[in-house]
Amino acid sequence: MDQTQSTQETRLHFLDYWRVIKSRRIIVFMVFLLVALVVGTVTSFQPKIYMSAARIKVEQERPNVNVFEQAQTPGYDPFFLQTQYEIIQSQKILYPVIERLDLRKRWGTPENPLPLDFAFDRLKRSLSVRRSRDTSLIDIAVFDRDNRLAADIANTIAELFERDRLEVKSQQTQKGIDKLQDKMVQQEERLRQAQEKVEQLRKELKVPIFGSAANPVKLNELTIQQMESQLTLARLEAVGRETRLSELKKLTPQLRRNAITILSDDTNVRSLLQNLTDAELRIEVLKEDYGPDHPNVRTAIAARDKLQEQLDTRVEGLVRGFEVDYEMVQARVNELKKQLDEIKASSLALEGEKYLPFRNAQREEDLEEKLYAALKTRLQQVTIEQQVPRSPVEVMDRAEASPFPVRPNIWLNTILGAVAGLIMGVALAFFIEFLDTSIKKMDDVERYLGLPVLGVIAQNVGLISRGESAPAHLEAYRMLRTNIEFAKPDGAGHSLCVLSAGAGEGKSLTIANLAGVYAQHGARALIVDSDLRRPSVHRLLGVSNDMGLADYLAANKTIDEVIRPTDTPNVFVIPSGSGASAKAALPMLTSSRMVDLIQALDARFDLVLYDTPPVLGVSDAAVTAREVGTSILVIQHRRYPRNMAKRALQIVENAGGKLLGVIVNNVHVGQDETYYYYHDHLEPGAATPESKAEASRRSKSKSDEIELTGKY
Repeated sequence: MDQTQSTQETRLHFLDYWRVIKSRRIIVFMVFLLVALVVGTVTSFQPKIYMSAARIKVEQERPNVNVFEQAQTPGYDPFFLQTQYEIIQSQKILYPVIERLDLRKRWGTPENPLPLDFAFDRLKRSLSVRRSRDTSLIDIAVFDRDNRLAADIANTIAELFERDRLEVKSQQTQKGIDKLQDKMVQQEERLRQAQEKVEQLRKELKVPIFGSAANPVKLNELTIQQMESQLTLARLEAVGRETRLSELKKLTPQLRRNAITILSDDTNVRSLLQNLTDAELRIEVLKEDYGPDHPNVRTAIAARDKLQEQLDTRVEGLVRGFEVDYEMVQARVNELKKQLDEIKASSLALEGEKYLPFRNAQREEDLEEKLYAALKTRLQQVTIEQQVPRSPVEVMDRAEASPFPVRPNIWLNTILGAVAGLIMGVALAFFIEFLDTSIKKMDDVERYLGLPVLGVIAQNVGLISRGESAPAHLEAYRMLRTNIEFAKPDGAGHSLCVLSAGAGEGKSLTIANLAGVYAQHGARALIVDSDLRRPSVHRLLGVSNDMGLADYLAANKTIDEVIRPTDTPNVFVIPSGSGASAKAALPMLTSSRMVDLIQALDARFDLVLYDTPPVLGVSDAAVTAREVGTSILVIQHRRYPRNMAKRALQIVENAGGKLLGVIVNNVHVGQDETYYYYHDHLEPGAATPESKAEASRRSKSKSDEIELTGKY
């Protein structure tokens, strides 16, 4: 239940907003149209701005080819591209652009060029640097009235930025090379001094140094280890040769000859051994054919013996060569052992306190030599890397002169102006609505006045008796008549005092039309113009005002003499009277004669309507309302503040009068949906023949219902 009620309240709240906008739609539309036109006009007269953009790729500094394997790619720097944005917009880049393109004169005049700082500020304002997302591409956009100049500026900025990156790195590298060269010269001098000191101490302390004078061998643990390694290899070689020699000597001549062929690469031995084998085979073949003493056999045996002698001689020579080789290796072992013993003795001597200054000088020399070699290597590396081409900045797209301006965007500005105008119009409508404290809805009547709404009268209503009103207006007055009859308490008379808080709220016209509606249903209606100061009923109904209420109150005329018929059947009127008599009769509105008149008229007519002056203007209305007893209040829709109506209600109640309800007059039904019910959803003058017939039928039905009550 609570949720349904909350939803309904929210809907009503939204409908209230819509009602405000609809009721003030002319203001909203005028503000909307005015702002849109102003924005569109101003935009069309603004100077046209063109945009040209150059795209560049910016990467961290590194050579195109890695000359040395140890060269590393720079790590990711999250602030690198942001730094490049600022550099592009700095004086270092933009000042040369201004000078190269002569922007001071182009933006100023040749006779009076712009100051440099002014030109810089203008160029920086017209420059937009942005990064393409997730790339190392930077767009340099320039805005200017001259499309060609905008393209030239963008291309010049890209070119100068590219050159600046190359020059900066080259200058930094050259400074590093110069510094390295200075350091290397200093290190070379320090190395020379260290070498001279070592040589001086060597001579003074008579340090033993092995090797030649040009390439001396310094004693240290590494040298000893190398000598020990050489000695070990020499001993192993000597053992191998000794073993080979001893094993050969143990073999028989036949086996020795076979072993020699394996141990030696001598081709003569192998040839002799092969010939000897062939000779023995020949002897065996000849012995089978001839006897042992045959000359051929003996010749073959002699040839074999000669080959065997040659082979033995050759084998003995090889064995002797193995002996000499072994002796040489053994001599080398002895020499190495002798040198190692001497080196160890000298090394032990160098470890003594006597040679401590020499050892320190030697270590200092080694350190200086290593530093010198490192500086020299680094200098050569940097020098080579400097000559390798680089491309830290690459122009991907050059700027072109755009044929179409980017600013002002007439369509966009007009649309935005229209939206702003619509918002301003709605805001102004709500502001006016906030300032407007008049009666706007039927709920306002019930909320602020505590009175029911008896009827709602639309705009542009004329006299019903003259046919000046549409069927919808006639239906509204019929509903008013019905509601008045229902609202009257039992035993109430036929007199009604029609009041209004202020002037011009349509009270007199309402009285005339209400009397006409009653007359259409056979009732005799009388209108009494009790507004003696500013009477208007006589003009509205077309009767003479030469005599009237004032004359009766002054006892100059009788009731029958002041009652006058009108052009409408069953409708009569008592005018206010002439001006002189009306002013004289003002105090008599509170006299007993006025009371007697009210009672007499109530008995003679089915309806008596009293037209009164504004309640807040004079006290006559309150006095008349008290004497008549029953009153209705006419309030013009959206005219006077509701506090006036509330104040009028208090005055009438304080005077003793009783209000049946309120008539809301001059309502724009098309703007206020809450009044549709009272007008059958018809705009004034928009009724069709079918709707007129339906309205007449409903009116007759309601009239029949009233007649059944017997209140005429």
